[in-house]
Amino acid sequence: MTLLITISILIVLAVLLVSVWTTVKAYNVKHTIDPPQEGNAPDSDPKGQ
Repeated sequence: MTLLITISILIVLAVLLVSVWTTVKAYNVKHTIDPPQEGNAPDSDPKGQ
């Protein structure tokens, strides 16, 4: 039973790690292609609202 719990925890941690890694990778690719222009100014974003 403890082996099953251990394997389940490892699977959950692996899924979380992969999801965070792919999110960070996609964020870095987006900012490499389309870097932010004016920092955090809300009206400088052409896609906003």
